[in-house]
Amino acid sequence: MDTSLNARRPGDLILDRYMPGATDEEREAARENLRTYASVVLRIATRLATEEYEQAIRAKEAGAVSLESGPTPLL
Repeated sequence: MDTSLNARRPGDLILDRYMPGATDEEREAARENLRTYASVVLRIATRLATEEYEQAIRAKEAGAVSLESGPTPLL
């Protein structure tokens, strides 16, 4: 079994590519920055998906509103 692949940590592929000569301290700081960045991107994507879902629900419910007086609007 290849132990070098098992020893790899999250972010190593990106750090190897963009910071090949970084020290261990620099790599740890960069790894923490990557973790924070990924967390923010995930929160943004989740919020956008939730808003899109809620807008679809509102659009469906808007057509179901019935008027008690007056003509029914033509769609």
